[in-house]
Amino acid sequence: MSERVPLTLADLPELLQYIKAEDRDTWLQVGMGIKAEFASAGFDAWDAWSATGAGYNAGDAKTVWRSFRKAGTGMGTVIKLAKDNGWRPRREPITAEEKRRLNAEAEARRAVRQAEIEADEARAQVMREAVASACELIWTKHCKPQGESPYLERKQVGAFGVGYFHYTVVLSIDDERQRCDVWVGSETREFFASMPKPRPDSLSFLMFKAGSIAIPLRDAAGKLWSLQAINEQGTKLFPKYGRKSGCRHVLGELAGAAVIAEAEGYATAASVHMAMGWPVAMALDSGNMPAVARDLAAQCPDALLVVAGDDDPTTPGNPGRKKAQAAADAVDGIAAFPTLPAEGEAGQDWNDVHVAWGLEAVAQQLDAAVAAGKPSPTPSTDEAAAPAGSSENGGQGAGFTSDQILRRFALVEGTTQVWDQDKKAVMKKTAFEALVTKPLAKAWADDVGKKLIGADTVRELEQARRMAGKKATALGMTPIERYVYIDGTKDVWDREKKRRIPEGAVKMALGDAYALWLNSAERRTVDVDHIVFDPTMTKDPAVYINTFEGLPLEPVRDDAACENLRWLISFLCNHEADPLDWLVKWLAYPLQHPGAKLDTAVLMHSVMEGSGKSLLFADTLGALYGPYAATVGQTQLESNFNAWQSRKLWAVFEEVVSRDQRYNQVGKIKHLITGKTVRMESKFINGWEEANHMNAVFLSNEILPWPISESDRRFLVMWPLETLPEERQRAIGAELANGGVAALYGWLLDVDLGDFNERTRPPHTDARQRLVALSRAGWQTFLHQWQHGELGKSLWGACLSTDLYALFLEWCQRNREHAMSQTKFSLFISSEVEKTRSIPWTEGANRRFGAFFFPSDPDSSLPPSMNAAALGQHVAGWRAKAKLAGWDVDGWDHLKGAAA
Repeated sequence: MSERVPLTLADLPELLQYIKAEDRDTWLQVGMGIKAEFASAGFDAWDAWSATGAGYNAGDAKTVWRSFRKAGTGMGTVIKLAKDNGWRPRREPITAEEKRRLNAEAEARRAVRQAEIEADEARAQVMREAVASACELIWTKHCKPQGESPYLERKQVGAFGVGYFHYTVVLSIDDERQRCDVWVGSETREFFASMPKPRPDSLSFLMFKAGSIAIPLRDAAGKLWSLQAINEQGTKLFPKYGRKSGCRHVLGELAGAAVIAEAEGYATAASVHMAMGWPVAMALDSGNMPAVARDLAAQCPDALLVVAGDDDPTTPGNPGRKKAQAAADAVDGIAAFPTLPAEGEAGQDWNDVHVAWGLEAVAQQLDAAVAAGKPSPTPSTDEAAAPAGSSENGGQGAGFTSDQILRRFALVEGTTQVWDQDKKAVMKKTAFEALVTKPLAKAWADDVGKKLIGADTVRELEQARRMAGKKATALGMTPIERYVYIDGTKDVWDREKKRRIPEGAVKMALGDAYALWLNSAERRTVDVDHIVFDPTMTKDPAVYINTFEGLPLEPVRDDAACENLRWLISFLCNHEADPLDWLVKWLAYPLQHPGAKLDTAVLMHSVMEGSGKSLLFADTLGALYGPYAATVGQTQLESNFNAWQSRKLWAVFEEVVSRDQRYNQVGKIKHLITGKTVRMESKFINGWEEANHMNAVFLSNEILPWPISESDRRFLVMWPLETLPEERQRAIGAELANGGVAALYGWLLDVDLGDFNERTRPPHTDARQRLVALSRAGWQTFLHQWQHGELGKSLWGACLSTDLYALFLEWCQRNREHAMSQTKFSLFISSEVEKTRSIPWTEGANRRFGAFFFPSDPDSSLPPSMNAAALGQHVAGWRAKAKLAGWDVDGWDHLKGAAA
């Protein structure tokens, strides 16, 4: 007798020929069933079958296969799918012994698979928790509440609870080591440089680039399990092991909501939220919608759930529509699907309708879907007596009574149009008659007690509705709330972007609603002088708009968490006590005294790269100050537009002065350091004055970044002597990723400042003295050497101006310095050393006249008196000292001329 032969791995290719690999749900079910039965040995058969379907991707197949862990769908599901399409199991004569052997083999496979499932699930749970912790770190430390996203701009939606990335962050996931790491900023280069080539399957990563957004995915209890990243191009990324099932992101507040919506992606959810004002749960994809719907129903049992599903008939199986309907059915909700009004064709999602036809079209379609999907209420006695719909009235009018019509509708004066007070919309007479039936419409028209409304009022109400629909902002603001006119200008203050924008930008944003905003009695106005950047937060918020909202980090006192960052400060000071003490207090003072503008700055320069200057001042302190920090290059410094400086407390200038500009930019740099106010200039916007609270650090790899004088005490000048050790760099990177910045903030807040204040001058350093020496012009170097005895012992003293000029010419020739005329030389030297008019002195029996330089330094050599003879003796002595020092006194032209 023939019996059914137990299925073996060799039978799979034939069985799978009866199942089409087109529908993704089917594809997943088949994969799960084969893996449940044959464990990893079944991958080749499933992969070969997968390749017969459209859109096959080998990498995707491997990733999805690895994701099949828990026992769920079994081989029985696969067999049923094949049977439904004509496959029949093999039957042949088989002995009892063979049957026992085949069943034993199948049982052994199931035992192996069960062990594999348990081990996989244990590893997966460890990795899920690790990914959740890493995502929590990224969300709390590296996502900013404000920013710019080209993706959101294209989708025309606001940022509701999403985070922005201002620098690159990489989440690396290592299966083999069962750990996750977060790499930030410059550390990402280290991560990619150290990655093995080719990259092993056990190592994966998710990169969040600047300009991307992150959407937090939480369970019903509010725990963050994962992040979805959407980059500038709109590519959606999700970390491996990130939990998805049952997780969602909620736009708005669920508590107390009468209606709650659910949607697949963020843009769709945002469009629904903006159009209807409902809280909306983003389920990430269609497969997750039923689970999220069940959680929402349990959490808010009294709310109506509207599942705003995607509808794309071109996708095999139309999973968006199928899963949305299943989610709605599971909780007795309403499934709503979009339609593009012009062509009457199904749109892919509600954001397509929003972008194509505006939020009003989204609201109208959702209203209609809800009205059609709600069960009819039990009619009252009066309503039961109302005329039912019939073939004559098109089925309309059921449920309306005369009293209801009088309450709800008003005649637009001077027209035949009707205003619907409930819908806040105007309708033509024919539409009104179709809605309530002609007899009721006529009775209402003849009723002298019907309501009237002016055409102007209707226009204002319709415009107000359009205005209310324009909430495409991160905070969901209406134009009246968002835009504030700056009195005395043609500019507007944007409360969401927190910056000035030109009038034209508001016109582009509002379109036909601009006129309503402009003429609204509720439009806010602020005096041009009442927009301030006030880190002290002492201005009255009822009068002023303060553009400062506090630093982004909360300080944490944990010295161990910032041990290497504190070491880096000392390292950059070459561990010298005085510069280190001053620099620490200089960093701490503006944090302990918010808004303090220091009269000093820091210059770190060295021809050696890799000392960690940028790591401390740009990366670490940039993260501490957040949006109030800037890294500035030469282009910004030289530009006529300096709006980058607005709302800044901290700035790092990197190589801002080129060799040919170093002398021209000194004045601008000094003003940046000491100026109390700054005139801001921006394209297309009127300039404005703003208080200068910006403290500055200058970084350079030039020996002479720009000249500073001996008397200039603004700068602490340091020359780091060593390259940052690699192990320290890794340790600092780990601190940056694990709360080190907040810990450094807490440490600086507790630094004892003593008598340090805004004007405390930095200590002298060897690096400063070298820079001063390099900054001197030729005549200044000559004067310095004369004063310090480097031209000859005891030459620092009174001398004839002609003798000093002759010495200068010889010095220039020896040192390849540029000479100058005697007139200029005398004027330059006299700015530092007192010079007499031409006075008499004697040389032997000859009486001569000449101007003298008389240093006021008590250590200088001076003649005993001002009589001619004493001056003559002093001149002879000075020339003798010069000759003794090796100068060619006899060859000086003016002496040779006098001898002749």
